[in-house]
Amino acid sequence: MSGPVLEVRGLEKHYGTVHALRGIDLSIDEGAIYGFLGPNGAGKTTTIRIIAGLIQATAGSVALGGIDLREDRIRAATGLRTLVEVPSFYPAMSGRTNLKLFARLAKADPKDVDRLLDAVGLTHAADRAVGGYSLGMRQRLGIAQALVGKPRLVVLDEPMNGLDPAAMHEMRRLIREERDQRGVTFFLSSHLLHDVELLCDEVGIIHEGRMVAEGRLKTLLSQAISGFRITTVNNEAAATALRADRMDLKPRLDPDGALLIDGDETTLPYLHRTLVDAGTPAIEIIPLRESLERYFLDKTEGVMG
Repeated sequence: MSGPVLEVRGLEKHYGTVHALRGIDLSIDEGAIYGFLGPNGAGKTTTIRIIAGLIQATAGSVALGGIDLREDRIRAATGLRTLVEVPSFYPAMSGRTNLKLFARLAKADPKDVDRLLDAVGLTHAADRAVGGYSLGMRQRLGIAQALVGKPRLVVLDEPMNGLDPAAMHEMRRLIREERDQRGVTFFLSSHLLHDVELLCDEVGIIHEGRMVAEGRLKTLLSQAISGFRITTVNNEAAATALRADRMDLKPRLDPDGALLIDGDETTLPYLHRTLVDAGTPAIEIIPLRESLERYFLDKTEGVMG
């Protein structure tokens, strides 16, 4: 099947006079791990709930595997799995029994249950009632449930919620393995920007109901310069000259003695000119790229979450 696994076009959602979504466009290709980011109230969960079929959009379209969700929900949702908010299970049944029931409904190989229980670190608790599970254990079981069988697209809303650092590391490893070994595509929403930077190869950033950035993570960050590391014939003299002329650039020396300057690509001509005029021309200038956190804050006007 050719084309994007998920394609959203012109998505809008109105709650009376409140416009939660304002023309959202996004596209996810086969085999991607796509991070969906935004502050609280930006519209992330609303978008996910529309994709999952839990609520209807006011306008726009959602196509799963090229099939419009409104035209043929059952066929479009084949191969779609979602974990939205807190996963629900039969509390009196064991984790293993819950997964076996789901595997039967999904017409999946029952052997997949034991593989996934081991993969999410729940083999030791597989035969305990889920009602006694901690939040983190329920979250891990929910991720296992989303991966039963061979889903084409897995949508995860805050998948690391309740997990300790070791479990988060294992979940990242599992998601990569499912993508690399079984071809599963992931669409995940998270507030953990460092986690997204480690895991995702594509990101979309939503703010006040609008998409403000989308693309391959490396490309987005490579285009975003936050400063420069400069070596001159006399770094201390260069820092003094720049500081006297423009304090906003915050010229400073790093522990190795190189000159660090804040600024973007528009700052570069000024640096060259000022350093030459000061008699300390640059020998080397290395751009410093933005972190995902800084890029996110730039795109969301400093709103973190």
